[in-house]
Amino acid sequence: MSISICKTLHQVRSSIRNSPTHYIYFTQIQSFSSSLASVNQTPNQHSFKVNYLINSCGFPPGKAITASKYINFETPEKPDSVIAFFRSHGFTKTDVLNVIRKFPRVIVFNPEKTLLPKLEFFKSKGFSSTDVVKILSLTPNLLQRSLENQIIPSFEFVKNLIGSEERALSTIKRSAGPLLVDLESYMAPNVDTLREVDVPDAKIAYLLTYQPRAFNLSCERFRKIVVEVKGMGFNPMRKSFVVAVKALSSMSKPVWEKKIQVYKKWGLSMDEILGAFGKHPSFMMASEEKITRMMDLLVNKMGLESSCVSKRPQLLSLSFNKRILPRCLVYQALQAKGLIKKPKISFKEMMESPEKRFIEKVVELAKEEAPELLKLYKENLALAN
Repeated sequence: MSISICKTLHQVRSSIRNSPTHYIYFTQIQSFSSSLASVNQTPNQHSFKVNYLINSCGFPPGKAITASKYINFETPEKPDSVIAFFRSHGFTKTDVLNVIRKFPRVIVFNPEKTLLPKLEFFKSKGFSSTDVVKILSLTPNLLQRSLENQIIPSFEFVKNLIGSEERALSTIKRSAGPLLVDLESYMAPNVDTLREVDVPDAKIAYLLTYQPRAFNLSCERFRKIVVEVKGMGFNPMRKSFVVAVKALSSMSKPVWEKKIQVYKKWGLSMDEILGAFGKHPSFMMASEEKITRMMDLLVNKMGLESSCVSKRPQLLSLSFNKRILPRCLVYQALQAKGLIKKPKISFKEMMESPEKRFIEKVVELAKEEAPELLKLYKENLALAN
């Protein structure tokens, strides 16, 4: 029986080997065997680096393998010392793991020579330990920037631009982005471009605080955006000018054109679109999906004219799920009961009023005729959270 099976297998192998398709069969078998081995591979079969990233840092196996290509250590001493360093400076275990997962290379840095001077610099400027943990947890790649050549000069530049160290601290707490932008190649030249068209430093500081990435654009592209914004009629002395720069710098030209087409699809003209952008530049910063959902709700479900959006472009900067949708449902409920004239508040105010005013002027005033309004509103708010 055994001899018979062996002979049969030998004949099959010989026929395949002598077949013109032998190479294809062979490579397919090899490929299958290789993929099977990969699937069955356990963490213990990985390199020491990969095992460390998985077991000590919580990396998924795939990301651990990718990250291991950019770092080099064969024993736990170096990464252990980095983790211990962070823990001794107020980082929780979760903070440390977040830093390492976002920026794996930090695990092989020298704590005393590379990491400590940066932490000491931030604390010397008035950042609390909690501030430092937050800044580096959100922007851990800041740790690879040169302290002398990048971080310190950029901080001083921001301080001089904004006008005080206290305000510079506030800006960096909000976003450490300004410290990541190359000062000589991008930051300083792009700030000069804004100053050339008479944008006040206070408005430049606003852009730096809320859209630091704008300054990371090439000088040529940044200048083109500034020229385009000025050509649209924005006043460089007003905040809307830098908000428009922020909007244009946050997307590519094809994305801008796609958003134009979405608005046109809903019946807005180019003049209406640009007019809305001029009133409220954030009008063009909403995603295509949000624009579509907003227009569908207001035009198809609420029965409003599409021009209501171009006349109230600030609607696009409000949360769809937490503001627009719940309040529109209240508006519809009032309509259904014939109470739409009951609240002495316009649709614009209904959408844009602060929460307290909305409850007082809309929900509370109609609670006798529509007692379910508050419940309806709160239920939809809960769904959005």
